[in-house]
Amino acid sequence: MNVIEGEALERWAKYLGVHAKHAVFRKLQRSHFPVLLGRCHPEASKEAIRGALDFLIWNFSWDDQVDVGEVPAEWVRQQSELALAVLKGAIPYNDAPPLLWLLASIRERIAERMPAEWMERFIQSCACYFKGTIWEAEVRSNRVCLDVDTYIELRRLSVGTYMGFTQVEAIEGFLLPEEVLSHPALTQLIETATDIIAWANDLFSLAQDLKDDFHPNLVFSLQKQYGLELQAAIDKAVEMHDAAVRRFIEQEKNLPSFGEHDANVATLVTGVRRWIRANVDWSIQTGRYEEGSEVESAPQRSRVA
Repeated sequence: MNVIEGEALERWAKYLGVHAKHAVFRKLQRSHFPVLLGRCHPEASKEAIRGALDFLIWNFSWDDQVDVGEVPAEWVRQQSELALAVLKGAIPYNDAPPLLWLLASIRERIAERMPAEWMERFIQSCACYFKGTIWEAEVRSNRVCLDVDTYIELRRLSVGTYMGFTQVEAIEGFLLPEEVLSHPALTQLIETATDIIAWANDLFSLAQDLKDDFHPNLVFSLQKQYGLELQAAIDKAVEMHDAAVRRFIEQEKNLPSFGEHDANVATLVTGVRRWIRANVDWSIQTGRYEEGSEVESAPQRSRVA
């Protein structure tokens, strides 16, 4: 994994035109994205990991440029529309930002080895993420704090897990038909996993979000809706996270048989479960959330199964 990480850092330094002392490069170094992906897919081939790693780095780099308070919502919308067009096969304009050209390259490599039906699902998962980031930017621009139910709806889009979960098929080398993927038992399990990861991320990034006026966060919505002090809201968010983990475990146990697709469904669910655990481990170890570490990290007290 160290070799893959070194290759990725060298590749991205060339992509972005930065050197080893540049702040962007140092942030990539501290993030250790191969560790996250390796924990999610410990048995995947190096080639599969390399391809997925570039998109993972792209996703976090993109998120860093749109998920800040001073970025106008309309700009986020425009950039998201351009990115979605690139994923559908459009060629970026000559002086387009480097991340759009990078996305075009990543998209081309993915499309070479994945069938059209999977590409359509993957693009739709990316569209959900873009919709969520636009919505978040609008919330920040309007300087509002959402109620809990509305916030959960937003966060299910902006957290980006649907992109990661869709890639489990590509990385592990299988495809499931739409009638299996759309089964209520499986969609409910995916939704629960999304909540778990989203709420854990909210807790890990809380110190940074406190510095960003009106940044959407589960803790802030709980504070407003229930009139809680900060620590009480953190405790409530931890309780919600842990309850969702227990619910996921029960949902996994109660999944029905999908006949000939049982083995691949099991691989998908294992991949989703690994994302839950890997996200916690990586978030604790990575340097991504070092800023603002003076605020206690609530998830470290979370009773994750």
